[in-house]
Amino acid sequence: MLEDRVAINSGQKQRFGTQVTYNKAEQAVPKNGLTDSMNVDKLRVEYGLPSFKEYYNQMTTMHFEMNKKIFQKRGIMEPKLYK
Repeated sequence: MLEDRVAINSGQKQRFGTQVTYNKAEQAVPKNGLTDSMNVDKLRVEYGLPSFKEYYNQMTTMHFEMNKKIFQKRGIMEPKLYK
């Protein structure tokens, strides 16, 4: 996480995808992009991290729960998770 945070703060892409922002559908997406999106899951497994999809669904769900009232006012009744 620290490596990704330093990369983000330096305006670079991240290696593990631990730092997120949210798209218009309020889904977690990697902030500043990834250095190797094709192999990010392999790298995450090597370091004992959950899969990219699992992590991003967790982040999307937490974001939804923390902002539930705001989203419901906008007609968003549940988080839009990655399949």
